[in-house]
Formats: sequence, structure tokens, C-alpha cells
Amino acid sequence: MTPDEIILQDLEEIYIGNLNTVDADLALPCRGRLGSDFCWQSKETLFLSHDGKVTRPSYGVGNRIVPLIVTAHYKNACAQKEYKVTVLKQPRDTAFTEILPVNIQAEMGGPVTLPPVVIATEDTGGRVTLPVVWEVFEMPSDPCVIHITGIIEKIDLRAEAIIEFQADIEAEQESVPEVKAAFFPTGSVNLKDGTLFYEAQEHMIQYLLQTDDDQMLYNFRAAAGLDTKKAQPMTGWDAPECSLKGHTTGHYLSALALGLNAAHNPDLSRKTDYMIQSLEECQEALEKRGCHSGFLSAYSEEQFDLLEKYTTYPTIWAPYYTLDKIMSGLLDCYLIGNNQKALKIVTKMGDWVFERLSKLSQKQLNKMWSLYIAGEFGGMISVMVHLYHVTQNEKYRKAAYFFGNERLFYPMQENIDTLKDMHANQHIPQIIGALELFKAGGSERYFRIAENFWNMVTASHAYNIGGVGETEMFHEPGRAAEYITDKTAESCASYNMLRLTSMLFEWCPSGSLMDYYELVLYNHIMASGSHTDDGGTTYFMPLRPAGQKEYNTDENTCCHGTGLESRFRYIQDIYSYHEKELYVNLYIASVLDTGDMKLEQNWSVKNPGYSSLVIKTAGERTLCLRVPAWTKDDFTVKVCGQEQKKDPFTDGYIRISRDWSIGDTIEVYMPYRFRIIPEPGRTDLVSIACGPFILAALSESEDYLLCPDDIESLNSGMKTQDSPLHFNWNGICYMPIAEVNKEKYHVYFRRK
Repeated sequence: MTPDEIILQDLEEIYIGNLNTVDADLALPCRGRLGSDFCWQSKETLFLSHDGKVTRPSYGVGNRIVPLIVTAHYKNACAQKEYKVTVLKQPRDTAFTEILPVNIQAEMGGPVTLPPVVIATEDTGGRVTLPVVWEVFEMPSDPCVIHITGIIEKIDLRAEAIIEFQADIEAEQESVPEVKAAFFPTGSVNLKDGTLFYEAQEHMIQYLLQTDDDQMLYNFRAAAGLDTKKAQPMTGWDAPECSLKGHTTGHYLSALALGLNAAHNPDLSRKTDYMIQSLEECQEALEKRGCHSGFLSAYSEEQFDLLEKYTTYPTIWAPYYTLDKIMSGLLDCYLIGNNQKALKIVTKMGDWVFERLSKLSQKQLNKMWSLYIAGEFGGMISVMVHLYHVTQNEKYRKAAYFFGNERLFYPMQENIDTLKDMHANQHIPQIIGALELFKAGGSERYFRIAENFWNMVTASHAYNIGGVGETEMFHEPGRAAEYITDKTAESCASYNMLRLTSMLFEWCPSGSLMDYYELVLYNHIMASGSHTDDGGTTYFMPLRPAGQKEYNTDENTCCHGTGLESRFRYIQDIYSYHEKELYVNLYIASVLDTGDMKLEQNWSVKNPGYSSLVIKTAGERTLCLRVPAWTKDDFTVKVCGQEQKKDPFTDGYIRISRDWSIGDTIEVYMPYRFRIIPEPGRTDLVSIACGPFILAALSESEDYLLCPDDIESLNSGMKTQDSPLHFNWNGICYMPIAEVNKEKYHVYFRRK
């Protein structure tokens, strides 16, 4: 390699952490793997020194974006690279005005479990949870009410638990709940050409086909002491120096399995088999190197040892989060790709999880999971429940309960919003896990937790595109408009909100759930993907004036990982069923084919307010057509040319029952009209929508563009351009945010 090539390679391999949310000192390397010398320079040393020391801005100053430049020297060659480091502001010094009492009903002689946290009211009126230590108490011999005191560190207020002991309490019975709208197995639904959805799917399939499997295996083989096959090391969050390495490989396994069902390409099957065989070799080699039986990761067991000693981020980085991605990928390869060896590997990993965590006390587990980022465990509840469903081995279901996080679950059970300053995507998968516990026979408490959380987030924490979080965090409820920045709407969070919405729909099929699903799918998930086959996905979706998308391609962030999957996962939610009811949830050109049931749906951007469905299998059934909230008054259905009454109309769906014949057609008319959507909490800011699409205005202005005060002015001013969904108003182009590539854009406008 020439000196110039060496420098470029060393610069490419630099990993200094997640620079989007920095709250701890950075470890800045002084030398590259190939020999380049590095010199670092901060452009704002008040918050970030030249040697990486972080000084967080005071509360009220706000987060600061600091340019950080590295200069690399090798022989006579020199090159630079610039990073943008977001240094997070210090938390506000908080005073508390009250501690909400804990109310519990308990049966005489039965166990009493007090939550490890209480809910506190701040002087601003917001609610948070605080850890509590309860006094020891004696069990009464007769029914009565007792009051228990709890101690909270560093504040004068005391907690109180009111326990009402009763002679007999009817316990919630564990039973598998009845699903009211199941989704069809993966592979039953395929997209048709001619839409953004199909285009995004095909881009991702091409990316998967050209991905170097040996590079995806590099860290695993290195950890296991195996030959790395001369592959290049992974980069970014999967770099050899990074503690999160291995997570992208897990997502890659899921994407291969999902992509195979979408494209039926034998090359994807061969890649899957190669990955699974290689990971089995790594698992066996790790045990020979002294790891406990069943362990598989891209690093040793040390991170897990350190977590049990309460080591904080960035010394370690979410070891169980990474483990979840690997286990989930393996389960997808088994459940979707029918790879039997994948089940063998992941079952051993499940045994390892159970053996390790069953030795720890609940107190230790609570403390581990409360650690910011270090204790993030992703979807471990879900993956252990899925393993239980596959194997029917009760210990995996038991292991899922080890990951219960009462800091989140208790306030959600009480329907109290304590999400402020909580990491959004750290906790959404935990709520999905609560639903998985319910699905596996857990109490209805877990369903209430998930339902309350969904209602809170969608009503009080979502932007107009449906995405949530800013700098990865939830903020005060109802105040999202105060956080319209470059770091809004993390793609991972929307990916998981869709999965949560889909699961809730199984027990409560309703149009409102699918209205939100459609909003996020059309205006965030589809908007987050690169317009080429480079596999890129936005980390954040900028919503400030003149925001600009950045597609992640080499950082291997969490959103790059979920982006590998999300181009395929939404397909199964287009349709669902219950007995003889067939739900059409989304109007996307596709084919449903289960063998017993076949339906074809057609949609074209040339006539976006029209969708036609053709029955391909005869028989009696009820067709349930979702009526989107944005077209409720104009929604019209014709069956074989005959207009249908809108009744019966329940839960956001029109139901049509008949004995269908092959070739019967259902025509759905849902005119795309303009809408002005206020941002909750700030009525002077609005978004403009046309049908289900949030429109973006292409403009480099750093100031908010103006929006008309009424629909009539908007209708008269918007002129259609080259596409029915492209418009011109006052010389500015408006189009769906999903179609914006790297242009600067606006999705919020100021009212006149």
C-alpha cells in the first residue's frame, strides 16, 4: 500500500464511540493499525479538549455540536477527517414536591412484592421514577392495612407503600390470550413492482448479495482465535475497538432470512448457510478457549462479567443488547429460513443466558438493567420467549422474566408518564417484551403496560411523521415541538414502534393502530432508506428547517442494523386474519398467497387515491377494509362495480361479507386531499400532508417557510408537477418526504 492508501485506511478504521450523544470522555487513538500517527484538534475546547476530555454544557445552554478534526501523518503523506461531536447538556438540578404512594392488595400468607422504584413529581410538574429501599415489615396474622416507609437516597421525602391484606384475592390466571387478528406467515405476502416499497426492498436485496460474509464474521472469528480469511475488519460501531461489535452481524442474519422470503434468491440461502456454519465453528472454538458452553459473541465474556460489577458505559456497551441481535438473527434464520443448525446454536445460547442470570438476585438484576446504555438489553425478553415457543422448554420463559425492568414497567402499569430523559429505543423493545410475556401466558398486567405506553408515546412524544425521540431521548410529554433539530426521530425507535403497534393489533384490531402504523411506515421508515443499493439508513431524521438526510453506510450504527431488516418486515402487516375475516390494513401493491387464500392488490402512483383488489380464491369470508382517518368522509368501496354501504363500520374498518368468486374485484376510492397538521403543543408550527404522505418542501432556507392559514388557499396554490404527488407552491417543490434524497428540506412550516 502507498502512504496515501495507508492513511486513508487508518482514518477509515478509527472508532471513538457514538458521537451523536456524548456525555463521557472520548478515547482518542494516537496511532492507526497500519502505522499512521494521529493528531487531534477540537474547535471548541470549552466542551471538548484536544485530548478528548468532555465538559458538558450547563442545563439551559443546550447540547453543543463540536467539530473534532484528526490529522493523520505517514511518511510524507498527510490527510484529515472531521467529526461532529454532540456533547449533551448537563441534567437539570431537580427538586421534588411529592412521592406518589404505592398501593398494593395482597393475600394473607402470600408473597408481597414491592416495586424497586417509586414515582416522584418534580417541581416542574413532570414525573420520574426514583429507586427506593423499603423497610422490613412483619406479615400480619389478620386482614388489615399496613403502611410501609421507603428511603430514597439524596432527597428528604420518604416513600410510602399502603398494603391491604385480604383473606382471599382472586389471582390473575396465566393463560394464552386469544388472538383476534393474526398476521400471515412470512413469505405469504409479496410486493408488486412500481412503488417505493418494492424499490426499497430491491435495493436492500442487492446490498445483501454484495455484502462480504467474511467481513461480517471477522470479529467472531478473531474472538474465537480462528482464521479471519483475510477479510477487512468491520468499521464504526462494529470496529474491533468497539464494545458493541457483533450487533450488525445479528441484523444481517435476520435480513438474509427476510430477504430470502421476499426475493426467493438462492444466493441468499447459500449466504445464510455459510454464516450459520461459520458461527457454529466460532461457538465451538470459544468454548475451547475457556468460555462457558453455549456462549457466542464477537468478544469474550468479560463485558458480561463487568456488567455484573455495575461497570458503566463507555467501558462496556450493552452486552445483552448485542447478544439479542445475534440470537434474534439466528432465530429468524430458523423460523423464516428453516435453518436447523441455527436453532441448535441459539438453543445453546439460551442455555448460557439462563445459567448465568439464574445465579443472580433480583436486586442485582434491577441494578444492572438500570445502568444507562451499559444495561440496555434490547429485545432479550422477546428472544427468550420466542425460544420458549419453539422448544417448549419452560426455562427459557423463566429467563425472559429475568429482564423485567420495573423502572419502566411500574409507571406504565400505573398509566403515569415518566418517560422524560429515558432512552427511547432502549425501552421500546422492553415494552414489546412485555407483550411477549402476555402472549406466553403472563398476566394482563403486561398488556396494560404495553397499551398505556403506546398511548403515551403516540399522543405526547411523537413528531408529525410519527417518529419519536431527540438525541435518542424522550423529552417532556407534549413538548416535542421544542426539540425540532437535526437529531430527531431515531430510525431504530420507529422500527420498534411499528413492531409494537403490530403486536397490539393482534389483540385489539383497530383502524387507529394502523393509522399510526401507516404514518410511520410511509413517512419515516420509507423515508430513512438510501435511494441506492449501498445499504444506508438514516440514524436520525432531521426535522429542522433545511434539514438534510445522512444515510449511514460505514458507521454500522443501531439504525443501520435495523435498516437491513425494515425494508422487509412491514410486508406481513399489509394483511391479517381472524377465522373467516380477512383484514386489508395497508393499501400497498402486493399479492397475498397462503395456498388456501389468494388476493392481489393493485396501486399506482399515477392514481394514488385508488386501490383495486382481485379475489383469486373463491369462498365465503368477510373482507375488512381499513378506512384511513385522513379519508374517512370520502372513502368509497365498489364490489364488482356496485357501490357498498359504509355500514357495518366498526373499529375503523368496513366489513363486506359474501360468497366470493374468483375474479371478483373490490375498488377502493380514497381521494388524496391536502391537510394542515398542527404540531401538538405548538400550534404555530404545522406540517402539510397529501393523503398518507407528509410533504417536504425543498429549500435551503434556515428559517421556517410560511404555510397558508386555510385549506382553500393551499388547494388553490399547490400546482401538480411531473407526478400526482409532486407540487409547486410559490416556486418551491413539495414532495413526500420518502422521496427526498439528499436535498435540504422542510417538513414543519410556520402559520402566517
